[in-house]
Amino acid sequence: MTNLFKLTIEGIDRTAQVEKRLISLSMTDKRGTEADELSLTLSDHDAALPLPTNGNEIRLWLAMPDTGDMIDKGTFTIDQAEHSGTPDQLQIRAKSADFKSSLKVKRSDSYHQHKLGEIASSVAKRHDLVLAIDATVAATMIDHIDQHRESDINLLTRLCEDHDLMCTIKAGRLIIKPIGNARSPSGATLGTVTITRQSGDSHRYSRADRTSDYDETTASYHDDKSGKTKHISVKDGKSKPLDALPNDKSHVLTKPAKSKSEAVSKAKASANKKARQVASFDLTLAVARPDIIADSPATVKGFRPYIDEHQWTVVEVTHDLSGSGYSTGIKCEAGL
Repeated sequence: MTNLFKLTIEGIDRTAQVEKRLISLSMTDKRGTEADELSLTLSDHDAALPLPTNGNEIRLWLAMPDTGDMIDKGTFTIDQAEHSGTPDQLQIRAKSADFKSSLKVKRSDSYHQHKLGEIASSVAKRHDLVLAIDATVAATMIDHIDQHRESDINLLTRLCEDHDLMCTIKAGRLIIKPIGNARSPSGATLGTVTITRQSGDSHRYSRADRTSDYDETTASYHDDKSGKTKHISVKDGKSKPLDALPNDKSHVLTKPAKSKSEAVSKAKASANKKARQVASFDLTLAVARPDIIADSPATVKGFRPYIDEHQWTVVEVTHDLSGSGYSTGIKCEAGL
């Protein structure tokens, strides 16, 4: 395992000490508002390891196997430690330090006629984060949204789901962007990951037609002028107003929107989500690739035509290092 990783704890290089005792290391990079995770299992055969302190920070770098270049995988906060035996082992679990505990504190607020960028900016400032948001997205007008005993991260997740956006926190930046917008935490364009059949050790492909039961999506809202409940139906990316619920082939959203514009956004977001989650592709690479990060676009070659033809997006990456080897597993999804 020599020179395959670098690790600091509270800013002090502990690579050598960890390397001597390392049984396994696993780091998972996730898309969206799920925190990245780090797990370390260390040998405590000589009863010399102290139980680590919750809240201590671990920073991790993983090496490219061919060049030895170290890729920064971020900073993690220890939130769980466990000792087991026999043989005596210490397992340390940590989550991305970007997901501060303050983000999960429930609070109450109300936003009326605010732009999405203004709401996101308020959240970012409260938690000392740098806001990185697409200009068009920032200008999206939110008619009204209430935050009642709800955490800031849950509020942002709800807003983004309603408008078919992705929200994540990486490297101290609160990132909000359209789903499929291949930008890194720094704002740079993410390069397309190319994977050939020779790159993979094992794979699994599946396809599920999530759109076959419905041919349109409908959201409802209360129209203040008429005093009636009205509906918006979305089919093939186009929306149309309705006075009554459509046929049985429509997927009707149960929670009503607060306005017509919100109903349009919710219906489109729901329809787009179903169209995206048609195919999944899981792959374990024969050679580790710590440079691959979640949300990267990916192309695959040499499998089957019905696999190669998709435009894939990496949704989760797991890097594993142990006595069995050094590998990377990726999960991808693709739409129609």
